[in-house]
Amino acid sequence: MFSQAPQRGLDLRFFGDFVLEGDAQLGAVSALYGLKLEGIDPDMPLSRFITQKVGGAPVVGDQVEWNNTIWTVAVMDGNKIGKVGVRFPEGSRPGPGLFL
Repeated sequence: MFSQAPQRGLDLRFFGDFVLEGDAQLGAVSALYGLKLEGIDPDMPLSRFITQKVGGAPVVGDQVEWNNTIWTVAVMDGNKIGKVGVRFPEGSRPGPGLFL
């Protein structure tokens, strides 16, 4: 689910606190971060969810807000989202499991 080491020159701080693979399933992502799916298919890949939220062809830097968290397209693989950055609200702390 978590991305491998970034390619040279990629500054992850722009994209968020963590960078996830685009093919991560929403059910796993929501369980990890304590997010509510509320009628969203837990088997849907994060990349498809972000593409739907963007409402068009995504590009690097596109951002959407979901569950009071900012999701940023970090890497495109052709016309598909390859990696997504996650930024938590100021002052919030992710759970300890996120650091494993």
